[in-house]
Amino acid sequence: MSESTSYERSDVNRLLAAMRHQEPDRIPHLEFWVTSQSVFEYVLEKTLDYEIVDAALGGQSITPEDHVEFAGRLGMDAVVCNFNWRPNNVMRMASDGTEHYVDGSIKREADLVNLDPPAPIDAQLRYLERYLKAAQGTGVGVFANFTSFFDSAMLAVGVSDSFLMFYDNRPFLETLMDILLAHQEKVMQAVCDEFADELAFILVNDDIAHNAGLMINPRMFLEIFPQRMKRLIAPAKAAGKLVAYHTDGKMDKIFPILDDVGFDIVHPIEPESNDMFAVKQQWGQRFTLVGNIPTVLLAYGPVEEIEERVKLYCETMGPGGGYVLGSSTSIMEGIPPQNFVTMTRAAHKYGRYGALGRES
Repeated sequence: MSESTSYERSDVNRLLAAMRHQEPDRIPHLEFWVTSQSVFEYVLEKTLDYEIVDAALGGQSITPEDHVEFAGRLGMDAVVCNFNWRPNNVMRMASDGTEHYVDGSIKREADLVNLDPPAPIDAQLRYLERYLKAAQGTGVGVFANFTSFFDSAMLAVGVSDSFLMFYDNRPFLETLMDILLAHQEKVMQAVCDEFADELAFILVNDDIAHNAGLMINPRMFLEIFPQRMKRLIAPAKAAGKLVAYHTDGKMDKIFPILDDVGFDIVHPIEPESNDMFAVKQQWGQRFTLVGNIPTVLLAYGPVEEIEERVKLYCETMGPGGGYVLGSSTSIMEGIPPQNFVTMTRAAHKYGRYGALGRES
C-alpha cells in the first residue's frame, strides 16, 4: 500500500496514538454521531432501504455494516455502537415529520413502576459483536457509547420540572438516577468483560451543562455526580480503556470535575461557549479534545471557509497530539453532504504531521 493511500485510509491505531498525546501520521477525524440520511447516502453512493433513526431516541443510527463502510470511505477512524437507556421521554412530531423531545412522564415515585424497560443486555452485546465483525480487517475501530444517569433522569422527569425537583424533591431524583445508574453499570461491566480488548475506547454521553456552565448549583452537583460517575466508568478504567465524556455547554468549571473522575477525552467543546485554543493551552496536556468545528459553519458556510477553519485547527490544535478533528455537535440533516466531506478531506490535506497546516 502506498504512503498516500495509507495516509487516507481509516486507522484506529492513528486515533489511539493521538488520544495518547502522540503524533501519528495525521490528525484523526471522528464523528461521534451522524444522523443525516442524506450524508450517509452521499458518502455510501447508494439509497438506504431503511430509515436512519436518531440514536438519541433510542435507536441505532445505521446498520453496523453500512456504518463501517461509511467510515472507510471517509478515512474516519472509528464508529460508535450505542448502549442507550433514556426512558419515558415524551416526543412530539413536528410538521416536517421529525420527532422532538417535549417532556418526561416520570413525575413522582409512584411513576417509577412505569419506567420504559431497557433493551436486554445480551441483545445489545450481540449488536456490538456485529459491529466488531463488520470492522475486522478494515482499519476502522469501534467504540461503545453509554447514556448515563444525570441527563437521562432529567429527561425522564421533564427538564423544567427536574430543575424545580432538585430543590423540592431531590431524593426522588436521586432515586431515579440510581435506578438508571445501576442498570448502565451492569451493561458497562458486561461490555468490558466480553469486549474490552476489542474496543477503541469507551464514551459516556451525559449533558451536564449549558452555555453558562453547570445546569445546577455546583455544590449540589458535586454531591450528586462524581461518585456515581466513578462507579459507572470503573469497569472501563479497570480494563485499561481510555474513557471519553460528552457534554454540551461551557466547560471551564467542568474540566476539573472530569479530571477528578478520571476521564481522558472530552467532546465536543462547543465553540459557542468555549475558546478552543485557550482550552488547548490549559487542558491540552491532560485531555484529548475532540470536535469544535462549528456545525453552523458546516451547515451554511462556503467550502473555502470550512477548509480554512480545518487548516487553522490543524496548525493550532494538532501539535503534540491530543486532538481529534470533528464537528461541534453531530452531523444532522441540514448539513450539506459536500460540506461534511470537505471537512474530512481537509483533515487529510492539512493534518499531516511534519506539515501541519500545509497542503500535502
